[in-house]
Amino acid sequence: MNNKQFKNYLEFMLPDYKRDTAEHYMMTIEEANEKAENQMESLLPDQEKTEGQYLFNIKSDEHIAGYLWFHVEKEKKRAFLYHIYILESFRKQGVAQAALAFFENEAKDEGADSVGLHVFGSNENAIGLYKKLGYRQASISMNKVL
Repeated sequence: MNNKQFKNYLEFMLPDYKRDTAEHYMMTIEEANEKAENQMESLLPDQEKTEGQYLFNIKSDEHIAGYLWFHVEKEKKRAFLYHIYILESFRKQGVAQAALAFFENEAKDEGADSVGLHVFGSNENAIGLYKKLGYRQASISMNKVL
């Protein structure tokens, strides 16, 4: 991504992330906004040029079909998928599966022995895809509103 694409990506991604964070971690939207802003500053201090962070537009027939963001910790030989999003009109066409294969290959090329990700429990479609591709559950975080 270039800087303009990066800024457009954040503008697209952050509102959903803030809403999901507020809902799943039982925070106010203000708390989620602050948490998200702090995370972005921490994870991407040099925006799209931050070392070890990889941001891509996912394309299908030269159209943007989604977004992919991951980090590689070379010293620990692992990669972490921060975000994958497939636009609605490109879903159920194998785009996500191809993007995840790309992620795994890039991570391996960068020296990673393993990859990980986080998925909200309510995202059943993504969970099903990850399981189909060989990802296994590493932990479960649960909460209950009283």
